[in-house]
Amino acid sequence: MRYVYGIGLTAALLGLPACGERRPPAEPASSDGRQSIEVPVEARDAIRLEMRTMLGSLHTLLAAGARGDTAAMRDAAARSGLAPSADVALEKLLPEKFLKLGMSTHRQFDELAAALPGGLPADSLVVRLGRITANCVACHETYGLATP
Repeated sequence: MRYVYGIGLTAALLGLPACGERRPPAEPASSDGRQSIEVPVEARDAIRLEMRTMLGSLHTLLAAGARGDTAAMRDAAARSGLAPSADVALEKLLPEKFLKLGMSTHRQFDELAAALPGGLPADSLVVRLGRITANCVACHETYGLATP
């Protein structure tokens, strides 16, 4: 009888479920050191869509740049500018530093879109894309999205 009691006590001390009791698996704690930003699922999905849009713009800018298709490049840059990304309700949920980094990134897309009709040398395009992706890397190294 003591043996059964010992197992139950050991299980309780280790946080294990009692026989027949099922608990959902605990989420592992993150050890990557990024700041977790808790937002509702809908906000998280909207932010991720915005990031995928920017990634798509970067891809199109590189592919169109290789073809010399300035119109496609301008459209791709404009797609990730400030105006299409404006969402006041979403902005209220996010930390100021996260917003500043995001706004800077969108502004750089706008500046690139404005500069393209005048023609950009390839090395200037690469420099600008390097600045934009530096913001992307900084954001992903600093922040992670979580839902409550």
